[in-house]
Amino acid sequence: MRYPHASAAPLLAAILLLSSCKKETEIIVEKEVVKQSSWSEVPSLYGLARVILSTGSNGQSIYLQQPRAFTRFNSQAGLKGLVTTAGPFPADVEARLPIGRDIFAYPDMDSLLTIVRNNDILTSQFYVSLRRFDPAATRFNTRLFSLSKCMAINRNNYLLAPYENTRPDRAYTFLLAAVTPGSAGTPLTASTRKVVIPKLPFVGGYLRNLEAIDDYFLVNLGSDGIFKIKQDGSFRQVYASALADAFYKWNNTVYAPLEYNEMLTSTDNGDTWTRSTGVPLQFALASYYTVRDSLVFTHAGGLYTLRWNGPRYTMRPLKNDGLERATITGIEYLRDTVYVATTSGLFARPVKTFFEKQQ
Repeated sequence: MRYPHASAAPLLAAILLLSSCKKETEIIVEKEVVKQSSWSEVPSLYGLARVILSTGSNGQSIYLQQPRAFTRFNSQAGLKGLVTTAGPFPADVEARLPIGRDIFAYPDMDSLLTIVRNNDILTSQFYVSLRRFDPAATRFNTRLFSLSKCMAINRNNYLLAPYENTRPDRAYTFLLAAVTPGSAGTPLTASTRKVVIPKLPFVGGYLRNLEAIDDYFLVNLGSDGIFKIKQDGSFRQVYASALADAFYKWNNTVYAPLEYNEMLTSTDNGDTWTRSTGVPLQFALASYYTVRDSLVFTHAGGLYTLRWNGPRYTMRPLKNDGLERATITGIEYLRDTVYVATTSGLFARPVKTFFEKQQ
């Protein structure tokens, strides 16, 4: 029996058709382009060392206060550029300490004040027992207005530290220390005195903030007014009730931004003040710094330059990309670089581009 022969032509045609339809598949890998921020984080700080609460500088180093730590920063050359010391420094993030050119001080527990030199804090410790200093004292007051540091150090190394007390007259009390820093290998010494400001007969007075200006201090007591305290411990009220958010000096004028679009200014080192209105909301709830020969301030995460010409001003926003989610706690200038300290790291930018306007 013969079987019919199946032709191979249709099968061959199908194979050729499939071959002609086959295409090479090109795989395209999309690479995410990382946007370069104007501000870059200094990479040599880790963990809680990135939580910076306060800063200072002597022109050669930058000093950083962190929870339970203090850092001297010289450069971005990795670990060679910084020295971090752990110790009984405050862990409370609301206890922001002033750092002078030579010294800083911190409350060790509630009633012991330690004063040290910035560059050798382990060998220069000077202690002040608050309750021996004043039997009516209870603890150092480290909870001031959120933008204020809890103590102040003036240019002559005088330290003003407020403390709470059990006095029946409810007076405001301060420890004023005249500090002699000495140098490496010599002891740091200090002499202390009390400053007691009577409670005025107003309701709601409280210690809001304080600041060192040149060789004196300005203290805001809310409804009890603004007081000027001199190095010899003398004081007087220089302005009545006011909610000043800051004190700073620029071109021989002292400024005190008030809430609700007002400003106090003084041209005689805080002895008398002039009140004006119509200033921007950004001037309140702001912190003020000097970068080279320019006045800079921060408000709600924004960076601005500010120029005063008598009562007139101009302000300009600066680039802050890279800092949007950070709380700024200090601005320092060192070796042609501007450093911005935050509660989420230390950020740097060359001074030649720092003043670029935000688009």
